[in-house]
Amino acid sequence: MKHHLPVSTGKKITVLAITLLVVGTLFSYMLWATRIARQTVLMPWIPEWTTYVAVSVLVGLVFAGRALYQRPTEKALKRVSDAFLSGFCAGFVLSINSCNVGVYLLPGDTVHYESAYETTFPGPAIGKSNRCEAGLWIKDLTTERRIQLCTTKSDLHNQITPGMQAVWVTAHSNKIGSYISDYKFIYTQPASHTDL
Repeated sequence: MKHHLPVSTGKKITVLAITLLVVGTLFSYMLWATRIARQTVLMPWIPEWTTYVAVSVLVGLVFAGRALYQRPTEKALKRVSDAFLSGFCAGFVLSINSCNVGVYLLPGDTVHYESAYETTFPGPAIGKSNRCEAGLWIKDLTTERRIQLCTTKSDLHNQITPGMQAVWVTAHSNKIGSYISDYKFIYTQPASHTDL
């Protein structure tokens, strides 16, 4: 005995599956971008928040224009303002951390450098109410800005031995900023009198 689903039910299931796939993909992108942003430091001249708001306004205007020309009715102002707000929110959510993702994806150079470090307990915030167990402050050579990386007390205990006063950093750097891909604690060589 075969049961056939009505055509409208099949369409609803297809639309629901596509919607869940798109939402799942966007959610995965946002988690990935947030993880990248924790290890990225941008150049000081990058207008990060201005960029996010400008992209959000542009997407909001596209949504509002589409709502205005789709079907004019007597409640056009409410429909256009709702569409703008929806577009603004969608644009903001999608554009947040886009500068950091640009640093990660755009071509650049792999640079290695030595940096002084500082440890803090607890580390940087991750989310609204959670913090890393420990933080590692380093200064990026390319951007000349400090960044706090998330780590744990056990990692610091296992990697740092007495006398290690610097960290050897590997970073992917381009014109937008630097993505810190790796670091190792090292011993520094004292300056000899012949080097002076």
